[in-house]
Amino acid sequence: MSFLFDALKFIGILFVVLLIFNFIILVHEWGHFLAARWRGLKIEKFQIWMGKTIWKKTYNGVQYGLGTIPIGGFVQLPQMSPMEAIEGRSGENREVLPPIKPIDKIIVAFAGPLFSFLLAVFFACGVWIFGQPMPDEPVVGYTLPGMPASQPGNLKAGDRILEVDGEEVYRFTGLTHSVLWVVASGSEEEVKFKIQREGEAGPREVIVKAPYKEGELYKEWENDTSWLQKLYKRPPLRKVGIAPPLEAQIKGTMEHSPAAEAGFQKGDIILTVNGEKCYNPALAWVLAEKFPDKPIVTTVKRGDKTVELTMQPRMPEDDPRPEKARIALTGLEFEPIVRNEPLLIHPAPFQLIADCFGNTVATFQKLFTPGSPIGVSQMSGPVGIMNLYYNILQNDQWWRLVMFFSVVLNIGLAIFNMLPFPVLDGGHITMAVMEMVRGKPMNTRLLEFVQLLCVLGLLSFVLFVTLKDVGHIAESGEGKLPKFKPSAEAVPSPADPAAANP
Repeated sequence: MSFLFDALKFIGILFVVLLIFNFIILVHEWGHFLAARWRGLKIEKFQIWMGKTIWKKTYNGVQYGLGTIPIGGFVQLPQMSPMEAIEGRSGENREVLPPIKPIDKIIVAFAGPLFSFLLAVFFACGVWIFGQPMPDEPVVGYTLPGMPASQPGNLKAGDRILEVDGEEVYRFTGLTHSVLWVVASGSEEEVKFKIQREGEAGPREVIVKAPYKEGELYKEWENDTSWLQKLYKRPPLRKVGIAPPLEAQIKGTMEHSPAAEAGFQKGDIILTVNGEKCYNPALAWVLAEKFPDKPIVTTVKRGDKTVELTMQPRMPEDDPRPEKARIALTGLEFEPIVRNEPLLIHPAPFQLIADCFGNTVATFQKLFTPGSPIGVSQMSGPVGIMNLYYNILQNDQWWRLVMFFSVVLNIGLAIFNMLPFPVLDGGHITMAVMEMVRGKPMNTRLLEFVQLLCVLGLLSFVLFVTLKDVGHIAESGEGKLPKFKPSAEAVPSPADPAAANP
């Protein structure tokens, strides 16, 4: 019964994802359609997705259809530049149609990105009215031992990060003004943090040396990853070794695990780890992984009492996923503490638009910056975008998150389509401007050849990022949980350890 419920839930969420994704494409193509009607162009097809048509219906002389390849869509306009390489051969004799002016081509091509932008404004107004959930604060939850941030004099748990490399940050994770994104996308050998440390009157600057290609993660990627794995895995981004804060409680412990033997109970909230205030309970996982031979001393809040528990990490008897050793060494599982009122921000619509626009432009710039960690491998295609929507729809605040990410996606879609690439809207505009300057259109045969090459390049790009998306999704799967056998030294813990304090 549980399997059937999970299957129906998966199908339902996937259906909603497809509706959202196709709605965004539909609005973009609708812009071309309405502009073409306004300028009096002949419209032959209106199709969502590329490739061979699997469904079609003709209405008022226009064939509406659905393609087989889930990439974009198109409005077939034979009076624009020839696009048979993508849209299929036209059934209309192009010679009998009157030529159109370059300005008409520019208007029709620009209408698609314009409608994507207007849809982004619509969603941004929704974010302004209903709020955007803040995933976390720009506070250091813990530092990873052995990573640059953990070196003496660098960052420490509890530090509030105000700026990274001169850019103001408002959250730890996310797509705009986030700590992790600014760190990951930087190419300098040093990362400059402006922080506010607890107990200090004013902010201080902390410089963390973290050269991208000298980090452990990159060296492991270069030396230990096979060529086959590099086809579907993404290279690591730059990291300094910090994690966000997390309000969480114990979800449960695995049978015979170190956590179970130590006496952890469902609902416990970890307050300290090895004498230090705990801003993120996953610190226990990290210490177990880095120092598996050392006991971990914690204090936990249990109801109105404080309990001290000592846990000795060890590997399980049967671990089908050794790469995820952190949970295996402790047997601890956490779940976020759900607040009745989520933390919401209400950014002004055009401020949110400006942030998304600036972030997207900066990302494109980094793609072509030598030495930048951001490359084509880090980009996502339709599969990655739909997977993100799928994950968002499982969140309690899914509708607010959908509005926010739809702003980001539509701004990205508008900018991407304005690139001067022959098969994109920006390419049509560029060719129309050249036609205005030259006084005549480009050679049709040459244009068709160039477009064919561009189509092949675009399809190759989509295939490449799809492989990366699929690899990322497969890699993030949880898989089976490990199994422990009782420790020889384990002593059954009482329900309420004697170490409890009022």
